[in-house]
Amino acid sequence: MKPREKEFCRLMTVVADPIKAARKAGYKHPERAWSELSAREEIVSEIRRRCENIRSVYEHTAICGLYKLAYGGVSDALTLLYRDDLSEEDLRMLDLRNVSEIKRTDKGIEVKFCDRIKAIDKLQELLGSGTEHGNGSGLLDAILSSAEALGSRSGSETDDL
Repeated sequence: MKPREKEFCRLMTVVADPIKAARKAGYKHPERAWSELSAREEIVSEIRRRCENIRSVYEHTAICGLYKLAYGGVSDALTLLYRDDLSEEDLRMLDLRNVSEIKRTDKGIEVKFCDRIKAIDKLQELLGSGTEHGNGSGLLDAILSSAEALGSRSGSETDDL
């Protein structure tokens, strides 16, 4: 696959518009380029592979986010409650991802947290609650397979990042 074709495949996963991707990849006639490129199995396979990798990253990010909701600390939220001298910069640095609502009332600030039990339940649903490999959902198996595949690759594929 030529560098411009690889760039087209990369751009397809970013802009999700074949004409824009072909134009940005440097094709002078993007409509014709898309027509020709989409007929080639190696191009379609590369776009599919890249999309699956992105999906795997999003799934992993979602699982990490649920884990942080379920088991994350509340110290930054408590800082928000008990300190009146926080600057705008201080506020930006607080980790409030497990806060679902903040309200200022006549009695002060009211903070509601995300439901940890729901987050744990969702994690168990996504990862499967079985202890044996393969007993959980396909998501965990997909993540483990992706990790194994990434671990077996050489670093040359990521040199262009």
